[in-house]
Amino acid sequence: MLRVLGDHLGLPSLDITKYNIQDEALLEVSEDFARKYSIIPLFLIEDSLTIATADPLNIDVIDELTRDTGKEIMLVLSIEMDIERSIDLYYRSTTSMSQTKTAGDDVRVVSREIHEDAEIVQVVDMLLFEAVNMGASDIHIEPRKHDARIRYRVDGVLQQYYSIPSDSVSPMISRIKILADMDIAESRRPQDGRFHFAQKNVEVDLRCSTFPTPNGEKVVMRILDESKGKIELHKLGFEPDILKRWHEIVKTANGILLVTGPTGSGKTTTLYATLNTLNSVAVNIMTIEDPIEYMLDNINQSQVNNRAGLTFTAALRTMMRQDPDIILVGEMRDVETIELAIRAALTGHLVFSTLHTNDAASTFSRLADMGIDTYLVSSTVRAILAQRLIRLLCPRCKAPMEKSPELKKILKIDEWPDYANVHSPVGCIHCRNSGYVGRAGVFELLIPNQEIKDLVIKGASADEIEAASIRNGMYSLNQAAREYVLQGKTSLDEILRVTL
Repeated sequence: MLRVLGDHLGLPSLDITKYNIQDEALLEVSEDFARKYSIIPLFLIEDSLTIATADPLNIDVIDELTRDTGKEIMLVLSIEMDIERSIDLYYRSTTSMSQTKTAGDDVRVVSREIHEDAEIVQVVDMLLFEAVNMGASDIHIEPRKHDARIRYRVDGVLQQYYSIPSDSVSPMISRIKILADMDIAESRRPQDGRFHFAQKNVEVDLRCSTFPTPNGEKVVMRILDESKGKIELHKLGFEPDILKRWHEIVKTANGILLVTGPTGSGKTTTLYATLNTLNSVAVNIMTIEDPIEYMLDNINQSQVNNRAGLTFTAALRTMMRQDPDIILVGEMRDVETIELAIRAALTGHLVFSTLHTNDAASTFSRLADMGIDTYLVSSTVRAILAQRLIRLLCPRCKAPMEKSPELKKILKIDEWPDYANVHSPVGCIHCRNSGYVGRAGVFELLIPNQEIKDLVIKGASADEIEAASIRNGMYSLNQAAREYVLQGKTSLDEILRVTL
């Protein structure tokens, strides 16, 4: 369509996602003007400035550019979405660009300065709005000696986006504290708070935490997008066989179902998606969480409040008198909580919870190390789902890799399967030069059979339990991650970062 329109108007068309835009050209047009009219300057040759536009018939824009720049304006046709993404990427990168390494990968750090005369309220709103639109999960504001850096965690990886002068740090943190109902006069001790942010088409909750440092208070804001709590189970990245078995096991009448993995591996999202599949008029579902991340319809949710005496254990005791069918305990933090969960499972309730372990098999060892009787563990734990989140390669710019013997050795395969299609990250405007867009879950599901239960009672090691589970058909985390690489969905570096 672009080429046809170009032929009709006698204008060239260009895929600007593959074009390296000149910094000198960007200086000729302000970012505000470029955004307002969806144009971006491409290159400058003497008195001629070439711009990409999706609306070549807007004569007023051309006249205004000619007047402001004093240049002859040449037009190139491009897609409006590509122009908007190029503005996001290139105007930020013209101010300051440096190189750093994160988790073993080369990552471009793009940092733009926020000036002293900027209105603090507008700056905070802009930071929040941009973070949500970018799909960030966390915002970090970190004071340094002469300024503060602002980083967003996107797809599980932190990247710097802004720096602010030191004079603006305290007003910005005060603004955030006021929003989160914190004490703005107290800066010597950590504080927690929460607030709701709504602007244009963005509406999210944010959980805030402050931490005193020698240079000032560091602030981290976790973005809680309610829509993520309503995600469907089959969209999380489950292999069809694992998803089928998980659907079957969650319909068990009683017992404990555990989801394990490190912080930020998506355990809560998996549990919420699972509860949504079980939610019905005939079932009483109750939760105790710390904190409640997403509100779920028709599910009775409660939040830990240590000051009021509402701990995990106190809540569990009370829940047992509330006629629950399904109980969600946010985390198995101590022996008393685990013992109460086991008691609930033994008395006919289905209990969901999370635990921080590296894989499914080591969960049994962890519970035993905490002093829980191995017989009770083996008789109540119905399944353990271990998971990780891995970044997916950008489909626009990923590059094929050579199927070398070294690569085959790293992937621990004897022969390349017919479908093998290994790729590496590159970076383009669609992925903000990261090489990755979005994430998916990598799962292993351990459902104990009699052999595994006997090993647990005997106090067998995690390696022995894992070996027995694989013999009985368990698909391990490493196997699932390698499959993503072979299918060209993620990179080798990504699975080495996440699963090893």
